[in-house]
Amino acid sequence: MALPDQFGKLPGNLSRQAVDDLIRILRWSARVFGSVVAQRSRGRLLSKIEAIQNGTAIGHRRADVRTRRPTEFLSEEPWVICFNPNTRQVYRILHGARDFPTVFGRPNTSTTATDDSA
Repeated sequence: MALPDQFGKLPGNLSRQAVDDLIRILRWSARVFGSVVAQRSRGRLLSKIEAIQNGTAIGHRRADVRTRRPTEFLSEEPWVICFNPNTRQVYRILHGARDFPTVFGRPNTSTTATDDSA
């Protein structure tokens, strides 16, 4: 998906999927709520993404989600930014109402498991 000029320069720690997620979010926001809201949403999300990039963001793990690589989650309502806390790469930007265990393809069948790096 080509990056429209209206979205400006993006941080370098976004995966291709995260870029696609961000563009989809901003296009939807502009279509439904208008360009002013889309620009505000962009600013809010990029602020969190830049905090991840410079190491000042503090994410959390989810016991209900088991991932193949280290993953933490950072909320920016209504979205959740999924990132690697070691490399600071952003994997996905998803709506918080999504079924995260299904999205990540490895539902956690144990209610006590906390190791999400398996």
